[in-house]
Amino acid sequence: MKNKLYSRYCIIVATLSISWAQQQYISPEDIKTEWGNYTTFQKQELVNFATFLYDEGFYERALLSYFQFLYKYPKDELEVAAYFQIAKCYESLENWGLAQNYYNRILEESPPGTLAANTAQYQLYYIMLTKEEYGTIIDSTKNTEDPYELVFRAYAHFELLEWKESRQAFKAAEALFDHAHYSKQIRPWYKAITTAENAPLKEKTPALLSSLAPGGGFIYLKQTENAIGAMGASFLLYAAMLTMPSIVQKGGLSVMDNRQGMVPVSGGLVTKNGLFQSSVGYQIPNKISLESKRGAVFIPPVMIAIGLYAGSMWKAIHDIDESNRKLVRRFAGRVTAKLLIERFMDYNTPDFIIK
Repeated sequence: MKNKLYSRYCIIVATLSISWAQQQYISPEDIKTEWGNYTTFQKQELVNFATFLYDEGFYERALLSYFQFLYKYPKDELEVAAYFQIAKCYESLENWGLAQNYYNRILEESPPGTLAANTAQYQLYYIMLTKEEYGTIIDSTKNTEDPYELVFRAYAHFELLEWKESRQAFKAAEALFDHAHYSKQIRPWYKAITTAENAPLKEKTPALLSSLAPGGGFIYLKQTENAIGAMGASFLLYAAMLTMPSIVQKGGLSVMDNRQGMVPVSGGLVTKNGLFQSSVGYQIPNKISLESKRGAVFIPPVMIAIGLYAGSMWKAIHDIDESNRKLVRRFAGRVTAKLLIERFMDYNTPDFIIK
């Protein structure tokens, strides 16, 4: 009896479960809708997680999330935005080659003139500027009427110390922006270019006159290592000339003299003022004496000193142009370090956001 009751109870429970399931999923469309909501939630979570990792600076982990998104949702409307974020991650990791690859992929898959294509091109110019590929930027932006591209062009000309071209590019960009904000950003550049054009450069005449003193020309050019080397070498040469006399014999022995009985093999010689005064057991004639001669010793150091002197003068004159270029280059570096290109990189970028 109990078994029959239990069996009936199981049948009733199963029937109610099936009925409840049928009520919950009335049709396949309801199941499809509910599953779609679930996958949309997963997609949103993945987008939020990747964005969080990027914003917090975990670029390598963010890369994994972006690649996971591309794998799970191929041909999604956020595909280009994901490529852009991948390129930005590689850019932040200073992996310029891979960053350029993904920016170029955006250019290939986006119509010209679109926000994605323009942004990718701007970022490529930024990488070129970072890699000091100034000539490539100038060639690529020839005849452009894009104000952002003109700014990159102006920076490239400035880095190459081409003041006139840089000023022209900045003026063209300011005219195209036609906004007080950008005029304020560009204005300091005009002052910097004017200062660079009027920078006090080294001249050949002062360099030549300074070279009259050993190492003076290098000091004028602020080449400290070369100046120390020239002065040190000159000091050593002068010291050698003053402290290395040559001792030679004055007079000689006759061919008929007994040299074995007159020239000592070891000690016992006594000299005074270069003359032999006594030598026990030996008979050295007074006509033999010693004298010092400096002239012969002076010749090699003097020749070396003259060569060093002339060489340092020639190098000081020869290095004038390079020294001036380094001087202006240091100034240009200080300017670009203060007036960063990022000040102008306020253009819109593809949003990795589910709308």
